[in-house]
Amino acid sequence: MLWFSSKAPASYLAEHSDWIGLQQRPINTRTRTSVLLVKSLPMIPSLGTLLAGVRRSRHAIAKTTPVSALAALLFLAAATFWLLFLGPLGSPNTTSSSGADTHGMGATACDTTLGEWVRDPTGARPHYTNATCAFIQDYQNCMKHGRPSLDFLQWRWRPDGGPGCELPRFDAARFFRIVRGKSILFVGDSLASSHVTSLMCALSEAEIPTRRSADGFEHWRFPAHDFAVSFFWTPFQVRWRLTSGPPEAVGPDRHGEVFAGPSDLHLDEPDERWMPAAKEHDYVVVSASHWFARPAVYYRRGRAVGCHGCGTTNGNITALPPRYAQRAAFRTVLRALAGLDGFKGTAILRTVAPTHYANGGWFDGGECPDTQPLDRDEAADMEEPEGGFYRAQLEEFGAAEEEARKNGVRLRLMDVTRIMLRRPDGHPDRYGHGAGDHGGFDIDCLHWCLPGPIDVWNELLLHIMAG
Repeated sequence: MLWFSSKAPASYLAEHSDWIGLQQRPINTRTRTSVLLVKSLPMIPSLGTLLAGVRRSRHAIAKTTPVSALAALLFLAAATFWLLFLGPLGSPNTTSSSGADTHGMGATACDTTLGEWVRDPTGARPHYTNATCAFIQDYQNCMKHGRPSLDFLQWRWRPDGGPGCELPRFDAARFFRIVRGKSILFVGDSLASSHVTSLMCALSEAEIPTRRSADGFEHWRFPAHDFAVSFFWTPFQVRWRLTSGPPEAVGPDRHGEVFAGPSDLHLDEPDERWMPAAKEHDYVVVSASHWFARPAVYYRRGRAVGCHGCGTTNGNITALPPRYAQRAAFRTVLRALAGLDGFKGTAILRTVAPTHYANGGWFDGGECPDTQPLDRDEAADMEEPEGGFYRAQLEEFGAAEEEARKNGVRLRLMDVTRIMLRRPDGHPDRYGHGAGDHGGFDIDCLHWCLPGPIDVWNELLLHIMAG
């Protein structure tokens, strides 16, 4: 059986202290590895530099240039050949002839966060492409916008531990057997939305879902399998609003304003727009981190206690780092789920997925030109604030776990941080859009291509559900 870091936090942190003890200093474990420092950004009215994340130097990779018309035609021809002549997309048969489930990970538990990306010896094709799934949005659609190579799809995550510790390829039929008659709620930002999209596309090979929107929620339903999925967009999880906006929080259609900020974050109050709905679901997946780096004023018990990047001259408000707010928000939300009256399901915390900007940030020259995952012997360095976000998530998860257990709630950790840290090649980079002016949003090293490395999250989710 897979181990998903559901131990007490002390043992987890002790076991991995050499990695997560980044503190706030640059890490440079090898001379060819460089570190990109996080900048303190002023409040700006437009989408400025988002987050400086992971940076390293590999094999003297040159800057990527736009794909020529000929290269694009060759790419489309190759993709068409792949779809038409290599057979239908699908999962291999992963059950025994008797129907018994053979997905166990062996008698010895293994930590899926430790391992490496290896080439898939079976040459497995993705479960979906932009030709088979209509849910992929443009900014994720690297195939549509002419990414010149499909090599980033030819890797799978192999946990350490030997043959008994393999992570099986996602199996839609097995997933549906587990979740029949159940429902799942995802709560988070655009990365959570990407995970939902990845899951919907992967499940669509078995059944195309219906889709509708209502009261800020996106709903998908698979009638033949009696399974439902909901998604609620929120960058902060707790109650919040634009400081200069309406009294209630806004939706993703105004994310540019939220990015510019500042926002008011009530760190001790769960967001009542989605929290009451959680008890209606069997699984609830929460995540969010990157938005905490944006300008905000922090409140407790209705009183301002600090701010970040808010440009205030009020000496009574203390400047606080983003990790303060992120930690407090997850403490509030995890404990609220652990003690939520009427909820007896499984609450899952998905950890932060690092960015991979080199030579700058999102809008000031940053790029992610890598074409392969990091090798096992290559250093993987995560800078602040992401390192602090990750440590806080691990610690707050552990603190809430015991309370959840007492209340009959299963609290599980889906730790994707180190897995995704080793995939600098999996972002849209400059292939998340077509030609034209994009308001400076030309290179994206935060989101993930679909299909792409993010699809491994479905495999991790399946194992948590099966556990």
